[in-house]
Amino acid sequence: MLTLKEGDSATCGICGKETTVTIVTERNGIQAFDLKCWHRNAECPSCGRLVRDASEVVQEVVPHCDDCNGPFHDDDE
Repeated sequence: MLTLKEGDSATCGICGKETTVTIVTERNGIQAFDLKCWHRNAECPSCGRLVRDASEVVQEVVPHCDDCNGPFHDDDE
């Protein structure tokens, strides 16, 4: 389990940039990490890496790992 806290450095699971954790929240028992690059990430339950939060609403957290779950596609693609 990731033990990131506000101010910690992290690599964004969406854009790959080295950035900083700005907010840590928990929804339905899953932590979400808002990063300084403006992306919201979560921990992949399979591999433990920081990955995209693919939830449609801010009240949920849905980790999506490209390695464990395949490529992410949304309706805009």
